[in-house]
Amino acid sequence: MSKGLDDETGKKGMYEAIILCGGEGWTLKPDEWTPKPLLNITPEESLLDRQIRWLIESGFQRIVLASNRSFSESKLFEHPKVEVCIERRNLGTGGAVKRAFSLVEVDKFYVMNVDDIIFYDPKSLFEIADRGAAVLLARPPLPFGRATLREEDDSVTDFEERPTLDIWVNSGHYVFSKEMVTKYFPTEGDLESKALHQIVKANCFRGLRYSGEWFAINTTKDLSRVQEYFRNSIAKKPRPRKGE
Repeated sequence: MSKGLDDETGKKGMYEAIILCGGEGWTLKPDEWTPKPLLNITPEESLLDRQIRWLIESGFQRIVLASNRSFSESKLFEHPKVEVCIERRNLGTGGAVKRAFSLVEVDKFYVMNVDDIIFYDPKSLFEIADRGAAVLLARPPLPFGRATLREEDDSVTDFEERPTLDIWVNSGHYVFSKEMVTKYFPTEGDLESKALHQIVKANCFRGLRYSGEWFAINTTKDLSRVQEYFRNSIAKKPRPRKGE
């Protein structure tokens, strides 16, 4: 069972998160011009709404949207647990977190990319953030089919579509303490290019290995794959019988 943060904040069970949802989604253009957070992953739910709902259902009491625009189109944009931190200019992911964490009350808080969809209890990441920083690690799928060759004559003996690689990579989900952000995060710039490396050098990072489904939406093909996944998930849900 996940512990609350009462020893660090005086607020037992208080969990807060920052969702990084700025950027222009250039990797999806010209096929898709809708801002990435507002892309529909089901007919009823946008990507941003799914991530907000996931955090709320996981027990988070405050969710800060770090972005360069508002999302009034979102169904959950005005939810009482949602706050918005608007950038007047592009600050990068590191600068966005550093600006948004002023709205966070707890000492340790969750940070996630809006376009990284995973399926686990995010509170579990707090349990290994005792040094001030934790990251969720996942095994990525190879975006190509892997061929197996027979050594003697180079005959292709097998094709494996999108195999999972035997390496651990950053899934875009973190827990940071305010000390880590104050000490290592840039006012402007990406956290991936500098802050993460400095935290690693300070021996403050721990990683949680995650073996479940992970969807990173970077291309229209990725979006189609996510939409198909949720479409199939909805189809598998048992329908209520009459009178229920």
